[in-house]
Amino acid sequence: MNNDYQLANKTRKELKLQSLRRDIIVSDGAKALDMILEAPSPATLIQSFPDQDLYYLMHKVGVDDFIPVLALAASSQWEYILDVEVWDDDRLNTHMMTQVFSLLFKADPQRLLRWVITEKPDFVEYYLSRKMRICIREHDEVPPEDFDDYITLDDKFYFRFPDQQSGPDEDPQEDLLPQDTPREDGLPDDAPQLIEQMIRTLAAMDLSVLHGLFLETLSLLPAEAEEEQFRQKNIRLAEKGFLPAHEAIGIYQPVAGKNLPSRPATPRKPQAFDPDIPMPPMFFTQFLKGDNLFVKALEQVNTQGGIPGLDSELAALINKGISADRIRIRNRESIEKPLEKTMSTLSLGLDVLMEGAEISVERAVGLIKRYFLEDIFRTGSREGARLQAMARKWHETSFIRAKNLPLSFLGETYLGIIGGLMVQRPMFFANYANKTLYRNFASLSDIRATRRQLDEIICLDDFLNRLDVDIATFSFGVLTYKSMILTLWVRDRMGLNTSKPLSLAPIEISEFKDFFAQLFSREGTIGDTQAKDFGLWAARASGMHETDLPTALQGILYTLFRELESEYGHVMTRDLDPRFMPMFLLAGQD
Repeated sequence: MNNDYQLANKTRKELKLQSLRRDIIVSDGAKALDMILEAPSPATLIQSFPDQDLYYLMHKVGVDDFIPVLALAASSQWEYILDVEVWDDDRLNTHMMTQVFSLLFKADPQRLLRWVITEKPDFVEYYLSRKMRICIREHDEVPPEDFDDYITLDDKFYFRFPDQQSGPDEDPQEDLLPQDTPREDGLPDDAPQLIEQMIRTLAAMDLSVLHGLFLETLSLLPAEAEEEQFRQKNIRLAEKGFLPAHEAIGIYQPVAGKNLPSRPATPRKPQAFDPDIPMPPMFFTQFLKGDNLFVKALEQVNTQGGIPGLDSELAALINKGISADRIRIRNRESIEKPLEKTMSTLSLGLDVLMEGAEISVERAVGLIKRYFLEDIFRTGSREGARLQAMARKWHETSFIRAKNLPLSFLGETYLGIIGGLMVQRPMFFANYANKTLYRNFASLSDIRATRRQLDEIICLDDFLNRLDVDIATFSFGVLTYKSMILTLWVRDRMGLNTSKPLSLAPIEISEFKDFFAQLFSREGTIGDTQAKDFGLWAARASGMHETDLPTALQGILYTLFRELESEYGHVMTRDLDPRFMPMFLLAGQD
């Protein structure tokens, strides 16, 4: 009975803190800082934040303004900041170590020194070994001439910073290490000032501990220490859902919807609050908005009482995506991108699992209750991966690659489609719909639209491959599939291409004007006769019968003619200028 009472008190306390944390996270930086520091028990509130939430708040408020909060943060929260800030893949970035150590030293210098020496000795010793040189002088030893630039506090242990002055005892090969490269921002490294302050502070606390730190730094094997720190860092981050990139990439492994395992039955009795289980981060919940199938279904699920552990499941999925894509979360913009990708891919997965049925929020809610979020994500990711594989397979044997042409040869729209499929994570080409050039695939309609345009590109490429064109004859103008096709047609009708391979030599503007005048009617339109002639030429040049032209190719040729009407239908013949006619390869001045 007593335990139930205590647990009920802990539950009420946690729910109250959770509500306050949510209000702080959605507030602007200055207000969030005031709410934290003006709380009845700031330390309790700060240490109750999940590590990710506190890290996000630090960059939202500003690292310098956040120092009073860091002074009250738990050591595990400090450690998380180090884990996500100071690593470049599997190598420690000593410049970032300087920045983070400087921040924590300003927050609480003595606590930082006690913590790193007792709990992370190899970590701080590695940092010191990369940034300073230590020398021990015996009592009867005469100081060498180069000791003038060394610093000592006890006339026994001497140290200096090699970046300030090079000495004969330095290993020239160490200059080749990535950690010793100059900072990209061009600013000086503050490590000498920081380390000297840390050493003097530690000496004032306990000189014998400083001596032990120097001795252990001298005997450290940097490569071994770095490898062990990397292993421990991966374990800590994996507990929060941040798997190593090579493991987190598994969320993009395609899986068919029919092979998904079902969720275990939800217990009727709600699980009691366990204070030993860390709460999932909440900072991403403020971004769960918008006209998105998954977001609507999630709201409906929460209205119906929720699913136990769903918040943690969603947080783990987002964290895996962040790890797989090697994203560093430092501000609002950096979290919005992976979150939008997760929401869109989950919506696509729900659409796929509906198997052609009418899309509805109720069906989506049923699917969320039936399947794990990661499996729904992988089902959606599979659709984009299939399009990507199709595009890459086509490109390997394409006319464009065989002729060594850039993808810009396909024109703006088709280039956008292929560009979105050729990147590491396939994207939907929105062409500035809603002011967005690329966005993540969010529904089967996006997949079908992209597949239709990809089929057009493949059909167009096959047609161009049949034309037997001599690319070497191109010498002037802008070469795209539009200018190639129209120029070849004009050259054929003007009797300039009488044999194969077909030439792309530019047409003289003076000769082109007569053809141009006959192409358009007085109203600026292209008649059925010219359009039919264009189709006949395309069939004959590609070695096909007119009735055998693929429907997709016919649509491309029709669209090309309509664009030709729109661009040049009202241009007077006397005003033609090759410089402003990129749809033809023209040369000369009239």
